[in-house]
Amino acid sequence: MTTLPRATSTTQRRAALALVTITLSLAFASLAPDAAAQREPTQRHPRILLDAELTRAWKTAAQSARSPVARAIRRCDQITASPREFDRDGYMGLDWGHHLQACLVAYATTGKDGHAATVMRYFTAMIDDLVNVGDGKGGDEAARRDSGYAIRAMGPYTALAYDWLHDHKLMTEELRRRARQRFAAWTAWYLQKGYRARSPATNYQAGYLMAATLIAVAQAGEAGATGTKLWRHVVDDLWLGDMTKAFAPGGVLDGGDWAEGWQYGPLSVAEYALTLRVMRRNGVEVPAAKNWSTDLLRRYVYALSPEDKLFVGGDTQAEGAYIEPFVFGLAAIALSDTAPTEVRANAIAEMDRLGLESRDFLLFDALARGVGIKPQPVPRASWPTWYVARGTSTLHARTRWDDAAVWTVMQCSKTLDVDHFQPNAGNFVISRGKDHLIVDPSPYGSLSTLTGNAPTVDSPQLPANYRPSQAYWSEATGFRWAHQTQRGVVTARCDYADQYKFQHRPSDVPMAVRDFTLVPSKNGTSATLVIADRADTTSKELALHLRFRSPTPWKLGASGASTKTGRSALTLTTFDASGTKPVLVAPSLRDCFKDSVTRGNCDAARFPVVDYRLTVPGPKVAVTQVLTLGEGEAKSVAPTQLTGQNFRGVTVPHGSGDAVVVWATAPGKGVEVEARPGSTVVIHDAAPSGVGASGVALASGVALACLLYT
Repeated sequence: MTTLPRATSTTQRRAALALVTITLSLAFASLAPDAAAQREPTQRHPRILLDAELTRAWKTAAQSARSPVARAIRRCDQITASPREFDRDGYMGLDWGHHLQACLVAYATTGKDGHAATVMRYFTAMIDDLVNVGDGKGGDEAARRDSGYAIRAMGPYTALAYDWLHDHKLMTEELRRRARQRFAAWTAWYLQKGYRARSPATNYQAGYLMAATLIAVAQAGEAGATGTKLWRHVVDDLWLGDMTKAFAPGGVLDGGDWAEGWQYGPLSVAEYALTLRVMRRNGVEVPAAKNWSTDLLRRYVYALSPEDKLFVGGDTQAEGAYIEPFVFGLAAIALSDTAPTEVRANAIAEMDRLGLESRDFLLFDALARGVGIKPQPVPRASWPTWYVARGTSTLHARTRWDDAAVWTVMQCSKTLDVDHFQPNAGNFVISRGKDHLIVDPSPYGSLSTLTGNAPTVDSPQLPANYRPSQAYWSEATGFRWAHQTQRGVVTARCDYADQYKFQHRPSDVPMAVRDFTLVPSKNGTSATLVIADRADTTSKELALHLRFRSPTPWKLGASGASTKTGRSALTLTTFDASGTKPVLVAPSLRDCFKDSVTRGNCDAARFPVVDYRLTVPGPKVAVTQVLTLGEGEAKSVAPTQLTGQNFRGVTVPHGSGDAVVVWATAPGKGVEVEARPGSTVVIHDAAPSGVGASGVALASGVALACLLYT
């Protein structure tokens, strides 16, 4: 509120009023750009994506027979020539959506009436029909199928057709009116009853977001109060509300990962990127999304195994450990207008390197490749060899940037409000080259920690059918630290004690941590992964459950086990688990849906594996396991246990030096470590910062790689 200054004369009062007027004018002027930018669009059609620049780019791209634009034109020509072959929609409007996309690109490029007529054929089918063109069984309720999944096909592409052919002679006002009726019915129902309408980073929400956004822009200024209400919902609730939080630091999309897993992520991130581009070009900025495309590229590249297969990170029905790379994640980056040009160029080059293209969603591919950006290879050699996707708390690390690397992924996520997400904090996988030595074979729909490689504690406060799995209410779980040294050592601590929170009751597990330390060999073709598990189970009857799942059989030894895959061997050495005998188990279950299986005890695997299992009784548990990976024919040197004043640890021989990983056992007291010159030393739980490095004594020639405080 502005207060008038006291004035004693008419002149003074006029001056005061003038001052207030200027002040208010300046205030409103400062607000005007934002307010104007977020007004309902009223410019002429087309107002979604299609402009003179894009049309020119697509005309140029069409001259190359292999371009997605040329492929879209050929697809539309085929549909136009034999329409009856394409009358039936196979699933939720997606087939018609594919046809509509191809012909929209074709029409925008050629301007041919034949392409326009085919666009209108499927536009009309999607607003009126259900399964067969002309069946008249669709309409207002057609988008309700499968809890609203169908809206992701029906909404966006009919909105594009409405916009791009708005003034075409075939798009009558009666058709536009009927389309607006459908748009209102579809979006109103979905917001009220559709699945996860307000849950970012879920594939259903991504489909709804794209549908609602494109509809709001396409019909803006023509749908009355209903259209204005939808526009405000899209701007205020979805983009400046839900999506801003999801993109922000610590949000579920921070770091470029997809928490549902990348069976569901590819199309979803492409929908986000395209829709974000539409919003920005219609006056709505989402600053929190500025770095998302760059993060998306990083996550994609780091999640590729040395043989270019992709880590899923959630539910999948794939029959192998990893999935083939997908085009849409890279297309999302390339079509984005928030990503730097070099990042878009990197994405296009990666699409070319991997030979990726879309067969059905040609619009995304055409937008990604048809913009005249010259491909530029991802500068892997200049990147660090590790990356943390912050939103899902997933760490990716490798020893080098070629197909001879040792590559690992480590997970430590709190509960996220998404589907297809397992309670598996502390899970990891590791490969050497194309040889996958520890894998996560979790079947689709697993709700159990036991289907992966994460540790878990038997918590008595959890319901019986949850035990001994981790649960689904955690808020504090995550990496307490994650660090890479100059020598390439990666170390991280996953604190998962909060995984045993039950609804609003605090966790009854006082302490549960898993420390990872990856030590590469000098040339990076072999490595050692030291895993230290510590927990306070509160009772000797309550155990810590450990397992490592391999696609090839284990061979038990005196202090652990070994396995071999392809040309690579893995030797597992266990320390501090005396009195506990490991067992080898080949799970027979392939899913977790048998009557005899509960959510917490399922150990099924979607492809054959053999488990190395340890069940360690409490209450105080401290087990260290050393995984050494190398050439199968090479003779590995066994790690040795270290004990000293105020610390415990292991030494792993590495060439002329050692990898020494220790844990301080007396907080506040100094640690003196002896090691050969040239060794790399990692000290966990060092003295508080008041003591600092002065509390650590090292022999001459020994390098302190990392000092991690409690």
